[in-house]
Amino acid sequence: MSSGKDGFLQALRFLSPINMKDSRSIADIAAVAREISIGASSDVTQTEWLLLQTENGPCEDITRIDHFWSHYFGLVNECGDSKYPKLTKLIKAMLTLLPGSTDVEHGFSCSGRIIGEDQAVMSERVLDARLMVYDTLRLYGGKPERFVITKELLNLARSAR
Repeated sequence: MSSGKDGFLQALRFLSPINMKDSRSIADIAAVAREISIGASSDVTQTEWLLLQTENGPCEDITRIDHFWSHYFGLVNECGDSKYPKLTKLIKAMLTLLPGSTDVEHGFSCSGRIIGEDQAVMSERVLDARLMVYDTLRLYGGKPERFVITKELLNLARSAR
């Protein structure tokens, strides 16, 4: 897996409903299965993943990823057993790992890119403002020209110090 922790976190993109049927998701699931011991070979996990990709997803619009995946966790085979036992175990392990520190690590990573050596004494308020601008630009694909400047925004800018 490429570059340790970063490569592992990138491989977790298969958890996204948008990416789960992407062609590279099979490589991602294999890489994660090799890193996390769940008592199954990566071949078994890959086979279950390929079968799961043929399933129809939840019909309703689900915004929480754990609710999305619980649909698949509830699928059973003709004997009443879990249809994807190894995959369910692996994905549950991934979902319990993610919320812990990714937001914090993202914040540190962004802060490190924003604060140079000459800006080490930047106030917390200025850093927060710069992080907000950085995150907002990410929403617009890093292209400030996509950001719509409204009258309200101009009025807020005029009243700022």
